[in-house]
Amino acid sequence: MKKTYIPRLDDILGGGVPKGSSMLFQAMPGIVSDVFGYQIISERVQLDSEIGFIYTNTRTPVEIERVFDKYGWDLKTPLNSGQIFFIDSISGMMGVPPMGKYIIDDLEKSKEMILPAIEDITGGTAVIENVATLIDSIGADNTIKCIKILNEAAAKHEVNIVYLFTRWDYEDRLVEQLKNLVDCEIQLFSIEEKVMYRQVFMVVKSNWTRASKCKTFFELVEPGGVKVFIPKLLVTGPYNAGKTTFVHAIAEKAVSVERQAFELFPTTVGLDIGHMDYKGFSADVFGTPGQERFDLLLEPLARESIGTFIVIDSTKPDTFARAKEMINMCRAEALPKVIVANKHDLPGALTPDEIKKRMALWEDVPIVTVSAQKNEGVDKALDTLFDLIYRV
Repeated sequence: MKKTYIPRLDDILGGGVPKGSSMLFQAMPGIVSDVFGYQIISERVQLDSEIGFIYTNTRTPVEIERVFDKYGWDLKTPLNSGQIFFIDSISGMMGVPPMGKYIIDDLEKSKEMILPAIEDITGGTAVIENVATLIDSIGADNTIKCIKILNEAAAKHEVNIVYLFTRWDYEDRLVEQLKNLVDCEIQLFSIEEKVMYRQVFMVVKSNWTRASKCKTFFELVEPGGVKVFIPKLLVTGPYNAGKTTFVHAIAEKAVSVERQAFELFPTTVGLDIGHMDYKGFSADVFGTPGQERFDLLLEPLARESIGTFIVIDSTKPDTFARAKEMINMCRAEALPKVIVANKHDLPGALTPDEIKKRMALWEDVPIVTVSAQKNEGVDKALDTLFDLIYRV
């Protein structure tokens, strides 16, 4: 199996994609699909020493270089070494000097140029951008025939071929034909949430594993590329349990509103806000106040949260009832959640089994022992919650 290096996608696909298989990234207009293809080939070239090519009929190679730079990927080095090359079918039409191992002056000749290129990169990765341009230029039937032949050649030479496709208002029959031609289809689309749009990818077809159709939020980070996006992580728990320390442990640049406000006004707000990037995940983090006088803030702060950390002080079982109240007030009972048993390194700290018995939670909520002050167990808490959120 070959990794795609797209966060969560390899897990959904059972570890990656088989050699010689074909993938179709189908994106609705307005959703960027090319970064998925660029990230796959860039990471494979860098981490797996692969070879590959990019066939382009939408952006000039110079423009693609700029995109790579924007997301922090080195394209110049593999281009200079011949590890990656272009099949350029757009520069001539744009009136700029062509750049590539293969130059196409007529899109009708695409198949004749791509076939030898596939043989050149046996065992490597080919990115085809964009299927929609081929359909508009050479017609649907010719495009279907072309893809069939390319897939046969790719399978023969164990090349993983990645098609990028912007789905304009094409007939459903044509889109279904494209889906039937490939081994795996990933749809990219948006979901409207009130006034916000979230970008999502979803595997709708896979010939080697069950297509879970699990929706995964993503965002494009510069630099970084495709990241799994969690719109909101909530950190709650009783007063003085260590929420602020935990928030700062998972989001290094978090802002504690309490500290800033204290310098301006003689009041305590106790709100923590931050952003974290962890193992391909990107998330906004909100830490709630623990004091009872701020209970009215808990429900609005919890809205649209995707997962929750409930931070408790392992040495103070008398605060566990308060923690359960806060779970209820945050409406967190229906969300993926992890009990963060903080201060486990201190004398008198209860074990997870003891905490579970004392809290008497009605469901099997994971309890992870943590010392936020020493940054111990923090990664395990994150891994546990993310596995719950995107359990395949």
